[in-house]
Amino acid sequence: MIGSLRFAGDLHPVLVVIASLLVASLVAWLYLRESRSLPSPYNYLLPALRASSVAMLIMILAAPVWHRRVTVGTLGQVIFAVDVSESMSMNDSANRNSVPSRLDRALERLTGNAQGEGWLKSLAKTHLVDVIAFSSGEPSLIWSSRDGEEAQPLLDLAATGRRTDLASALSLTSSGSPSAEAASNGERSSDAETQRAAVVFLTDGRDNSGGSPVDAVEKARSAGITVHTIGMGSQDEPVDVGIIDVIRPESVAADGVLSGEIIVKTSGISQPAAAPQTVNIRIESNGKSFWQLSVPVSSQQQSVPFSLDVKTILEAMQASAPRGVRRSTEVLDLRAVIETPDLSVEVDAHPQNNSLPFRVAASTRDRRLLVLDGSSRWETRYLRNLFSRDPAWTVDTVLFGAGTDMPRVKRGDQPGQFPDNDIAMANYDAIVLGEVPPEQFTQADADRIADFVTRGGGLIVIDGRFNRIPIIARERLAALIPVRHTGQPPFVVKSIEPTELAQDHPVLNLWQDPKELREFWQNLPAPSLAPSVEPQEGAEVWAETVGSDGQRAPWLVTRLYGAGRVFYLSTDQTWRWRYKVADRFHSQFWNQLLHAVMQPPYSASDEYLALGTDKVEYEAGEAATIRARLQDTNGQPVGDATVDALLIAGDQVIGTVPLAVDDPARGTYRGLTEPLESGAYSIRIRASGFDSQALQASTPIWAGTRDAIELNQVGLDEPSLRQMASVGDGIYLHESAADEILDHLHPLSQGMVMDSDILVWQSFYWFWAILLLLAAEWWLRKRAGLV
Repeated sequence: MIGSLRFAGDLHPVLVVIASLLVASLVAWLYLRESRSLPSPYNYLLPALRASSVAMLIMILAAPVWHRRVTVGTLGQVIFAVDVSESMSMNDSANRNSVPSRLDRALERLTGNAQGEGWLKSLAKTHLVDVIAFSSGEPSLIWSSRDGEEAQPLLDLAATGRRTDLASALSLTSSGSPSAEAASNGERSSDAETQRAAVVFLTDGRDNSGGSPVDAVEKARSAGITVHTIGMGSQDEPVDVGIIDVIRPESVAADGVLSGEIIVKTSGISQPAAAPQTVNIRIESNGKSFWQLSVPVSSQQQSVPFSLDVKTILEAMQASAPRGVRRSTEVLDLRAVIETPDLSVEVDAHPQNNSLPFRVAASTRDRRLLVLDGSSRWETRYLRNLFSRDPAWTVDTVLFGAGTDMPRVKRGDQPGQFPDNDIAMANYDAIVLGEVPPEQFTQADADRIADFVTRGGGLIVIDGRFNRIPIIARERLAALIPVRHTGQPPFVVKSIEPTELAQDHPVLNLWQDPKELREFWQNLPAPSLAPSVEPQEGAEVWAETVGSDGQRAPWLVTRLYGAGRVFYLSTDQTWRWRYKVADRFHSQFWNQLLHAVMQPPYSASDEYLALGTDKVEYEAGEAATIRARLQDTNGQPVGDATVDALLIAGDQVIGTVPLAVDDPARGTYRGLTEPLESGAYSIRIRASGFDSQALQASTPIWAGTRDAIELNQVGLDEPSLRQMASVGDGIYLHESAADEILDHLHPLSQGMVMDSDILVWQSFYWFWAILLLLAAEWWLRKRAGLV
């Protein structure tokens, strides 16, 4: 039995309590004027009794009610998982105002309407009922029957989630539902009450984020939880013209060409045979168009390539910086727009996806790459040619050893020489270390590379058939290279497979559809042989080689080292990916790999400060990494200042991020913002010992989802929901027959909840309590001689 005190009065109970205390205090003060001369305890006991009785009389205005809840038998447990992603805002009707949205219809099932009570009220009498809302990330508990409150919070739900992760809704069941967690804390008998439990999904079934929902259902079923699914909406795709995504690089050279693809969707539009209809696509900035194209309407998604001259855009932007501020990165703030002048589209289901803003960092500073190898193998040749042709890169290639033009390595600070000092090494952004001759690779060389990475540089180690990397890793770079060679012979490779850890990482994202990514990697030309290696402690395996006999070994391994990052590739045959497709996948992979291994450059600098972030555009809820470097008037690093980054929206400082010292010898600092809400921001620096007017450099960033994947397909995915229900030993129901779910939920419970209320303010208990206080006061007054 659980009891609780509630208040049913028209006035807020806090106001009534304050009023009763004030009046009781006044009564006690007036009474003390009469009883002050009396002996103890009459002098203070009489005022206390009178004040207490007056307070209880005033408390009647709050209408206190004693609520009791008694559980008889064992209650079944039901969790309703409500999808609040954007696709649930659809109303599946040509007339948007005639039918409630999918989410509203789902909530009406739960809360009821004028025609009848909802599922929650019906089940709460015999079950423990929870309602959770999910889209992506952690689901949130919205309502629970154990609280005994009305389901008012459900009415405030809105379909605003930018992704749908069906598996996330079952994450609470891995350690128990919210009710089960409470039970384990002693609020109710956990063993008996969680034996018979069910999760009911109210969703359109569109899953575009996170892990496999079927795997999550299997895990829930193994924990004794049945999974039912209720499909919301129609299977037909509505009429929609929009832009799903803009595929482009995150950075480009200021004098280069920005190339990418616009993914266009035109669904539900009938195409006449006589005259094909077209849609217009353009890319603009600040209202000025820089590219446009008309494409025919298609029932399938279209990938429309585009190319923009970056220099033309920068000249049109006429970006101006404060005096003394130098920018190494300018941000191209662009927008892709689709228009339908030739289409008779009466209703566009998602007008919000008719345009999509995106940003690209235009670098005015070339990135520098150092390639070290002991032979001119195919991998090295293609890498050198790939980045030498890119105007955004400056590539230095040092090949030394037997069979090369440099049998003995030459050290120095000139191009074509192995850097012999830290300053020469620091000129590079990343190093590709191949199979250099171990006998010519000294400990001083190894220490210089390790220091380069420690200070924020990027290193990629490419293993190969000459068996030199194991020697170098064991004798020179054991602490830096993130793998250990087991000594076992190489094995024949069947395919390469990304691990679950990195399947969604941009480095491995070489295919548009994330659901087909694993299959894509399995179809890439595999290397012939792979060494047997194992990751070191703290390393992350992002991809594995799979042998013909099922043997596995790490292929792409990474870890942080100081302020930098190291990647290890176990084979040197990515050049084979060029077969029949040229640079399409090979170039994309290496550009993405180098982007991941390098620190982004500082985007702006002045006489005393250099400032930058890891990206210019973030997902909503993502945190930004802020980097700064300080120097004094003599150009010497300042590594002992107190530094804060100011996060500015509009003209208001909305957040302060303390920056920790990264490397005092270089005067560098680093910090991480709180998760960012959608919007545009500017970052400035405040540092002790520097006048605010001296630190002028600032950099812009944006936060917000960069694509419209959630609105890509919004039709009900009935097959997926049927599969989930089948694996979860539950049933699938369309919303038109959703009330049948109650027939499957009622048998879960073998008990019931009985509620009762005692109107304390109208009961004889309250009346007799006041009478007893007044009677005690009268008796004491008589004893004191006041009567």
